[in-house]
Amino acid sequence: MPQKKDYYRILEVEKSASQEDVKKAYRKLVKEWHPDRHMEDKQIAEEKFKEIQEAYEVLSNPEKRKLYDRFGFVPEGGMPNGGARGGTGGFEDIFGDIFGGFGGNQSSQGGPFSDIFDMFFGSERNTSGGRRRGNPPQRGDDIHVNLSFELKDILYDSKKIIEYTRTSECHSCKGTGAKNGTAFKTCPRCNGTGQHQEEQRTLFGSFIRTSVCPTCSGEGKIIEEKCSDCSGTGKISSKERIEVTIPAGIEDGAILRYREKGNAGKFGGPSGDLLMHLRVNPDKRFIRKGSDLETEIKINYITAALGGEIQIPTLEGNITESISEATNPDTVIRLKNQGLPSYNGRKRGDIYVKINVEFNKPSIKERKLLKEIAKIKNLSDIS
Repeated sequence: MPQKKDYYRILEVEKSASQEDVKKAYRKLVKEWHPDRHMEDKQIAEEKFKEIQEAYEVLSNPEKRKLYDRFGFVPEGGMPNGGARGGTGGFEDIFGDIFGGFGGNQSSQGGPFSDIFDMFFGSERNTSGGRRRGNPPQRGDDIHVNLSFELKDILYDSKKIIEYTRTSECHSCKGTGAKNGTAFKTCPRCNGTGQHQEEQRTLFGSFIRTSVCPTCSGEGKIIEEKCSDCSGTGKISSKERIEVTIPAGIEDGAILRYREKGNAGKFGGPSGDLLMHLRVNPDKRFIRKGSDLETEIKINYITAALGGEIQIPTLEGNITESISEATNPDTVIRLKNQGLPSYNGRKRGDIYVKINVEFNKPSIKERKLLKEIAKIKNLSDIS
């Protein structure tokens, strides 16, 4: 009896998973465990890859899945009531269901390995009939720049000159990495086909798996002499200097994106973006609430009782405001249009000022005067 394997565990799905769930799990895992992504431990990856393929071959087919759920494996002799050859649902039918007629016409009908190949390398073919495709265009990496500002710096739009280092395509080799863009030779591993073939053994026998040649990445050629300007990388580093506009009222943590100002792409892909991460430093005098600001000031009890003029801080300097007589502690006054501008708008917010009344120990003279006031107000409990 064949050794039982937990195909559901291998594909990381529940036993109740739908066919669509099985397919999604399979596609995710074959990408993750493809041997070309694990060159450092390729043998382990190949075994895992084969195991995933074997599990999918069974669970993706409703009839084979029923057999597996019942017996814990798919009988080598074929489906029930059918022989290895000629019977309805026999071995050839199973094999045909799984591989789409592999062996006689796999190239035209496809199958799971066709799906895998298409998933990783596309379906382009060379003139000899085999599949072949170079690396697809890859977008370049983004570049991240941090900028910090004070609250007062975002009262108005401001322009900044930003300097940073980015990679761009080498003009000498046009990004190929080869001297003059032409110093290539035929890949010795695949003889220019861009393909690598190896034998695969499964529950149903052996067959040949075709994949992209890892030596030339499917190009069919390798660099014979590296470009001296970029040392074969196809890219050069350079200083970039651009002027950017920081919008008034920008929020702390905002990100400004400048398209294709990042590092160069690969194989003709576009450049990445430049992302500026903006930090608005807190001001110890204010609490920011959107475009409004909140602050607190202290006044003495005499000013609170009699009223008068007080100094209130703003982002553009102190301003003088008058308060009325008998201003109570925790009174809040509003300064219109003294806050921050709203982001993407011109209207400015307000400053809300909380009044804290400060009491100090009175002097001998102040105490005498306060006692006189207490008598006037009939405050008999004042000693």
